[in-house]
Amino acid sequence: MSDLEFVLHVVDRLRSAGICTWVCGGWGEELRGLALPRPHLDVDLLYPARDWSRVDGLELEWIPGKRAHAKRAFVLDGVLVELILVERDERGWFTQKPRHRHDWPDDVFATSGRLPVASATALAGYRRAYRRAA
Repeated sequence: MSDLEFVLHVVDRLRSAGICTWVCGGWGEELRGLALPRPHLDVDLLYPARDWSRVDGLELEWIPGKRAHAKRAFVLDGVLVELILVERDERGWFTQKPRHRHDWPDDVFATSGRLPVASATALAGYRRAYRRAA
């Protein structure tokens, strides 16, 4: 189980290693008021970058089975943390999934406050795409 203090801890730990991330998934939806508070088993984070080169060098408890072009995952203090790579090209922000490209809205990284959280537009669009793919 993760709580808000843990989410802050993860984001701060990655930031201290030079890795900037934005909260997404269930935590992002809750923090943006798109979902009611509920227990969270993991933490999902967007990572805007060209590739994984900076992340792959971190000494974390990586999960080999959760290593793909668009995703990395590790366990911290017994909690699953998933990173989603968000790249940018002439069409904008995107995540290249195995079977399709997910395009993020221009405001995906618009945020204010202590904790960077993906925009409400980005979270709602990703949830819709996730449901269609399931």
